[in-house]
Amino acid sequence: MQAISKVNGLPVNDNGILTQEAAAKNDAFGRLRVSNPVTLFDSKQIFDNAPLFFDDSEVSGTGTTSTYTKAKAMTQMAVSENTEGKHVRQSFMRMNYLPGKSQLSFLTFKMNGSVSGVKSCVGLFDDDNGLFFTDDEGTLKMVTRTSSSGSAVDVPIEQDDWNVDTLDGTGASRITLDVSKTQILIIDFEWLGVGRVRMGFVIDGTVYYVHEFMNANNLTEVYMSTPNLPVRYSIENDGTGAVSTLDHICSSVMSEGGAEDNGALRRKSTGGTATVMTSENLAYAIIGVRLKSTHLQATVKLIDAAIQLQTASEQIEWFLSFNPTVAGTFTYSDVTNSAIQTAIGASANTVTSGFEISGGFIESGGNQAGNAGSGDKGILNALLLGSKIDGTPDEIVLCGRPVGGSSGVAAEGALVWRELS
Repeated sequence: MQAISKVNGLPVNDNGILTQEAAAKNDAFGRLRVSNPVTLFDSKQIFDNAPLFFDDSEVSGTGTTSTYTKAKAMTQMAVSENTEGKHVRQSFMRMNYLPGKSQLSFLTFKMNGSVSGVKSCVGLFDDDNGLFFTDDEGTLKMVTRTSSSGSAVDVPIEQDDWNVDTLDGTGASRITLDVSKTQILIIDFEWLGVGRVRMGFVIDGTVYYVHEFMNANNLTEVYMSTPNLPVRYSIENDGTGAVSTLDHICSSVMSEGGAEDNGALRRKSTGGTATVMTSENLAYAIIGVRLKSTHLQATVKLIDAAIQLQTASEQIEWFLSFNPTVAGTFTYSDVTNSAIQTAIGASANTVTSGFEISGGFIESGGNQAGNAGSGDKGILNALLLGSKIDGTPDEIVLCGRPVGGSSGVAAEGALVWRELS
């Protein structure tokens, strides 16, 4: 049993670390927690496996599967016996970290248990940076990952070395962690390039931090290259393991102490290049936006869409389409000093599929704004620009469809967005 003493009136153990009860009352910056977290992202699977929010892919090897079960509100990822393969479910979005705020995450899961040759991971991470919990062939670890050196480097801390509570029955809580049962992983962290990371589990309504990574006054560089991270679940068989599973259940990412959409407003228009929509009831791309491949960690919120018809006595339906299929050559180019690329449409750029996220109707002489009165909050939608696991970026395209007997309609358009900082 660790001895308990007090520093500045707060109970600490013999390592000088706040006890579980005291620590859970404070956020990552040591401020007293109150009930005002602002949700940046959340996902539950009560209807489907959230295909608009999570990429679900076999990223290497063979023999992996992903099976959604509505009755259990979860997706079970699996690897086959003695077959090398890796399966990942990762949010398209990266969650924007606000400097000076504590970012808090809860992620629920169930692992298959300790299996030789199999590694399961849950947390906020991608191939380059992140914070996550792993069962690595039966060894439980808390891990930070950084690419500050130019390539990804993991800093794993095994269960025996967790500096708050080892959760092996001998720690302060006397609790033994069993990852073959459903668990709630908690991660909170501060990032100003440096800062503290805490990881642990919520058991019976109590937060049990198990390890703290101290990243101030002891490093020579940032502990992660970026704090803007996706939610990720992964399972991997090195080719020697038995059949194993990882259940992805639910996740939430919050900013403690509020969130403000600070960042530059940007705008791009067709700039005199009208899209001629030749046929009634066919949809055409007018202007599109997506993240640059070098800025996939950026958070961009669409603020406004505008469209104007250049021909008389015509009518169209306009809409914003998320990840449509655009025919012909629809070439994206960089916007200077921005995280965004844009593409300008033409008559050949007909549009099919995709998900319509806003829209309306306009007649010649009208000028349609797309924010429907929501002002600077933008076109409110939980679907923000992100990317697949392989780096393929999402697209949002402003489209037009001639209606009411109209054809040969020439239209110009513009999009306004805010790039969060």
